[in-house]
Formats: sequence, C-alpha cells, structure tokens
Amino acid sequence: MVKRTPLTKEQIISKAIALADKGGLSAMSMRKLAGKLNVQAMSLYHHFKTKDDLISHMADTLVVQIDAGVNENRNSSDWRTIILNRAVSAKTIFQKHEWLPIVLDSHLQSGIKRLEYTNNYIGTLRNAGLPIELSLKVFSLIDSYIYGFCRQLSHNADSEKSSEELAEDFSTAFNPSDYPFLNEATALVMENGYDENADFLFGLSIILNGIELELKSLDSQ
Repeated sequence: MVKRTPLTKEQIISKAIALADKGGLSAMSMRKLAGKLNVQAMSLYHHFKTKDDLISHMADTLVVQIDAGVNENRNSSDWRTIILNRAVSAKTIFQKHEWLPIVLDSHLQSGIKRLEYTNNYIGTLRNAGLPIELSLKVFSLIDSYIYGFCRQLSHNADSEKSSEELAEDFSTAFNPSDYPFLNEATALVMENGYDENADFLFGLSIILNGIELELKSLDSQ
C-alpha cells in the first residue's frame, strides 16, 4: 500500500487561494477545498481551526508578497518611495486576487504578517512626521485609492477587446455633437489606448504631493 504524503499547511493555503481567485471566497468552502486536495474535510481542521483561520493565513501569504517590494526601503527616510513601492506592489497583488482587499478591509481575524504589514505601513507615516490621527487617515486614503482603481479596472478585465476597441464601441452610443468633451476623450483613447500604470501612478503622485504639503504645514506650525 502506497503511503500518502502528509498534507501541509502551504499546500492547503495555495489551493485555497486558487479556489478564491477563481470564484471568490464564497466558492472556497472547506468541503470543496478538501475535494480538490483529495482528502476528507476533517483533515483540513488539523491545520486550521476554522475557515476564518484559513482565510487569515491566505491573506498573510499574499500580504508578504506586497511587502516584499518595500523590504529594501524599510529603513529608508524616503517615505514617498516606500509608500509608492507598497502601493504599486499592492495594485499588482489585488488585481491577481480580487477578494484580498475585502479581507484586509473587513476580516477581523488577523495573521502575524498582516499585523506586521499594517504596523509597518503606519510606522512609515509616523516616522515621516505625521501624527497618528493623520497617519490613519492617509493609510485609509491610499488603500481606498488602490481598491477603487483595481475595482474600476476589473469591469473590463474579462473583455478580450483592447482599450481602443472598447472606446470605439462606446463612441457609437452617443452623438458626438451632443457630447463634445466626451467625444474628445473617447477619440483620445481610440488613438492612443489606455495606459493603466501611468494613470495609477499619476493619481498616486497627486495623493503623495498632498501628503507632502501636509507635512510641510506641520513643520511650519
């Protein structure tokens, strides 16, 4: 009789993330996950007490990937670089795992890595000179921007058409003379396409500029 290789936490987390990526957290039931791993559902509870426990470990695994892009700057005094790198890294991860922002925003149970991520994030803002109240507001502002941007992009993620083709399709829905500015914007996308990364960095730069002005204001008081 062939001895079954013991199931590891890492294998369970990896398969759970894959299921959530495909159908959302609602599709990631413990029973379905066990079926994908060819084990009994009770086997999973040897590694995770509850589904929430598993979800917190899933979030931890991905949060580590977000923070990996800023590790080299962890001790840097350049807060803009740290925040920018973290935001760009988060955007990449959130686009791959659309369920993750919801977990980070609302899931009460936190793993160690998620706690470290949040602590380091707030610490970057505190070390830059922001008081704790403003640090929390800035943390919320940047996360909301990343979440919203990724959500907006997801509307067209399933389309096989290019941004130019989508703009052309949209242009047929209105009379150009009735909506001249909308026609101007649509024509621009039809000609040049849409650079989501440039758009994301532009918006992020506006936010960072605002934070910098706030810091200068605090210094002058």
